Amino acid sequence: MNMHLPEYFLGDITATVAFGILTILLVVIGYKVFDKLTPKLPFDETLKSGNVAVAIVIGSFILGICHVIASVVSAILGA
Repeated sequence: MNMHLPEYFLGDITATVAFGILTILLVVIGYKVFDKLTPKLPFDETLKSGNVAVAIVIGSFILGICHVIASVVSAILGA
């Protein structure tokens, strides 16, 4: 079975992987910055004790960062 892929397929895959890695790094950096800006709130210890409310807040924060990063990447790519 022969597969005929467009010429730009490899470039698109490369860009997808690169932006995916960049996005993951930016989300981790964003969480670390948020954690440093709120030193009086021990998120890691609170999560380990099983506080679901803090987990929901942190999850919402991470989703918000992902939304912002996706908007920036879309603007850069012109989509």
